[in-house]
Amino acid sequence: MRVLVAVLVSGALMLSAPGQSSGSNACTADATKALIQSFVRGFGAGHVRAIDRLFAPAPRFVWFSAGPPMSRYGAPSHVRSTLARYFRARIRKHERIRITELGAGYDPKRRIVNFGGELVRAADDIRPRRVPTPFKGAADCVTGRPSFIVWSM
Repeated sequence: MRVLVAVLVSGALMLSAPGQSSGSNACTADATKALIQSFVRGFGAGHVRAIDRLFAPAPRFVWFSAGPPMSRYGAPSHVRSTLARYFRARIRKHERIRITELGAGYDPKRRIVNFGGELVRAADDIRPRRVPTPFKGAADCVTGRPSFIVWSM
């Protein structure tokens, strides 16, 4: 899995030179990295409405998947309307996310920013670990600014 993430991140980084954008100053790898950091801060602070708004609406939303506990895989991960409920449940368990590595790159043909890296999750129901795990995702740029369409951790 680490090799797959490394390949995804490397590929994403090759797609975009620093400062490169889609023609809109708001849709860049850097803007998506800032979106990711906003999500992590909002998640940790328990701001469900704010973090829910960072995700594209259906039908642009593709999936949000997460491993245990409270795994969100397969068909349920594609249901946009359940995302805020999932966030609330994880926040009640005091979940925190810490990004340890992050790369992103803009794909002008698809008008998306791919991202990936490593993170550490901590919560009441997650045994403490120091080893980061891979995560990846994509943000679309249909509105001229990034919105998450995929997040997998």
